[in-house]
Amino acid sequence: MFTLVIFKYPAGKENVARVNGSDFINCTVPPTAQVLTSGNHRIVLGSTGKRWYISGVDHHCQMFQKLVIIVLPPEGTWSPISAPAPHGG
Repeated sequence: MFTLVIFKYPAGKENVARVNGSDFINCTVPPTAQVLTSGNHRIVLGSTGKRWYISGVDHHCQMFQKLVIIVLPPEGTWSPISAPAPHGG
């Protein structure tokens, strides 16, 4: 199972950077970040977890041009979580 994400934006005027959670909150693009610039990217997310993307153009992230994606496991593969046993006393 996989999730396909498509980013479309004006090439040369915008970009999309994949960052970690801290950089997402702070709107920081570190030098090692994967930065997409073509204007038309397809990204396959093949595993569960969080992915963070922000605009790398000055002040765009601060104007909320950012996206967090949470990929969940396929339905039916989740295990129920039991409530803790009550304490006696």
